[in-house]
Amino acid sequence: MAIKTRAENVILVDLPPLPQAIDELNAVMEAARGRRECDVVIDLSRLEMVTSHCVGTLLALRALLTQLQRRLILYGICPEVLRVFELMGLNKIVEFAPDKAAALRNLQSPHSTS
Repeated sequence: MAIKTRAENVILVDLPPLPQAIDELNAVMEAARGRRECDVVIDLSRLEMVTSHCVGTLLALRALLTQLQRRLILYGICPEVLRVFELMGLNKIVEFAPDKAAALRNLQSPHSTS
């Protein structure tokens, strides 16, 4: 499992490629439900493609975190996956960062999406 905790309020995830990515995202959702006070930062650099199932699971995670008033930030996105996200309009509702350091810095500022 590639879930790590940074301090008490951030869950860091190094997402594996498909098909393991779905199981990992489900584990992240369970961790977020259990901890309730955590933002989630996910490294997608090993994800070379996405399926509708993967997108749906990411959206479910975002919905949960929004309900908990927490944030989801994705980074390390390959151009092909980013293009899919843009075509689906996910870039308007999900926060992206260029790298882990930027994602963690973004957590220090107010939400950029709602």
